[in-house]
Amino acid sequence: MLQSRLSDAAMALHRVLTTNGVRFGIFGGYAIGVLGGPRASKDVDCLASVNKGQIIGLLSEEEGFTAVPQSRTDYVAFLWSDQPDRRQAVLVEIFCEQFPGATLSMEHVEPRTLAVRGQFNDGGSCFFDPFYLFKGKLSAAATREKSHDSADLRWLESRYNSQIRARSGEISNVLVGLAIKRYEELEWLFSRIGVDVPAAKQAAAHLDPYHLPPPQPGFVQQGLLS
Repeated sequence: MLQSRLSDAAMALHRVLTTNGVRFGIFGGYAIGVLGGPRASKDVDCLASVNKGQIIGLLSEEEGFTAVPQSRTDYVAFLWSDQPDRRQAVLVEIFCEQFPGATLSMEHVEPRTLAVRGQFNDGGSCFFDPFYLFKGKLSAAATREKSHDSADLRWLESRYNSQIRARSGEISNVLVGLAIKRYEELEWLFSRIGVDVPAAKQAAAHLDPYHLPPPQPGFVQQGLLS
């Protein structure tokens, strides 16, 4: 999927959610690409301060969004297209801040608006800052086997070391330990940002990264906000 096409979807999302006063931030591979990372992505990932019913009500049939039916309580997928025949549809995944059992909030998170370039128009959308992108990628690297998660962490650390290091106390030792088990090359990265690597290894010593329980509702939100 062309980055410019994803940007078209991100701009459409921004128009609807900002008009309705919804706080949101984009994260994941597309966000890293917007920051300049060498990263191609196939979708747009977003965390929004809404519940499932609210986001379906806001986006359904607005600005080209069509909801994809599924049963999760903390997440809604949409296909976005500005073409009458729905060509070049973009997958936009919305993770809801509010769901049954939710305990975390975006209240103190301030996503920033960044300029993006679409296929034919320029505009902007809201993105999490690099520290939150790093936390989200750490959660992914700890719990799944996709090499681009390790590559994304290395790119973020190489560009934003000081920002990440300043908040290293907010990084989960368990997730660091699991990520090192999957990607040994990350050990020095975590040392550079001030993580106590021996403590992280100890925290995850009893866990097998290849036999973890299935993710529960709110797992992605926890990775970003906890």
